[in-house]
Amino acid sequence: MPHPTLNIGNVEISVLHDGEVSGPFQRFFPDVPLEAWAPYLKRYPDAYTGSDSLRVHFECYLIRSQGRTLLIDTGLGNASSNPGTVTNVGGGVDGVLLAELEAAGFQAGDIDIVFLTHLHPDHVGWNVTRDGGNESPTFPNARYVAHEADWAAFDTPRDSEIFGYSWWAETVAPLRRMGVLDLVSGETKLTGELTAIPTPGHTPGSMSLVVDSGGERAFIMGDVFHGPAQVTETGWVFHYDTDPDQAGQTRQRMLDRAESENATIAICHHSGFGRVIRESGRRYWQAV
Repeated sequence: MPHPTLNIGNVEISVLHDGEVSGPFQRFFPDVPLEAWAPYLKRYPDAYTGSDSLRVHFECYLIRSQGRTLLIDTGLGNASSNPGTVTNVGGGVDGVLLAELEAAGFQAGDIDIVFLTHLHPDHVGWNVTRDGGNESPTFPNARYVAHEADWAAFDTPRDSEIFGYSWWAETVAPLRRMGVLDLVSGETKLTGELTAIPTPGHTPGSMSLVVDSGGERAFIMGDVFHGPAQVTETGWVFHYDTDPDQAGQTRQRMLDRAESENATIAICHHSGFGRVIRESGRRYWQAV
């Protein structure tokens, strides 16, 4: 399939689609009444299945900047690399990130940096490859970058308390044993055009990537938003937000920035790129 690609100055950003599932609104936003979704079903029909379910994309992003190749998140994984998530979140459907990467003209060995927006299981699924009893980084030449607060929050055995199954031992803990994991805090330059910034709330260590090149900007925001409706409804609480109040404040802050800086935005559970627009004093997502 074609890979949506956006150029921000000299930086090239491509969407890699690892998978897609559907789930009822009440599973993800249990405090939001069903009738409140009506205007968004009409405005963003591609974001929903039927009248009561979200279409949840698991998107990763391939970025070329100053001779470096970065992968943003590693998606669901497959039954070998991330069995609990594929079963419980993916409904038994394996992710296809590696095939998407190859279709885009790249191999796993071409990746220099894997930037993990946060350490929830559906963003780390392809971190590790197993062959019998052997395990190795799926992206063998890459440094994996994550926030130290997420490491502290989810380190085994506390990971299983979040979703009811363990993913940590399969997908995250091996990175430290292999010596390929860099834990960061605060703003961190990945290239001269790419900066990781803290955007906490969904998880304690959630990060976003600021792309700043040639006078243009984009924000790749992981799970700061879970679909376009939250661009308008910043107070809607997603079920798996660790700190709902902080998550809402982060959404508001990032929308303020995106609007004032005329930045393109991308979110990992909705396809493509967008901008923030205003209608009748309210903010909305508009696809670009």
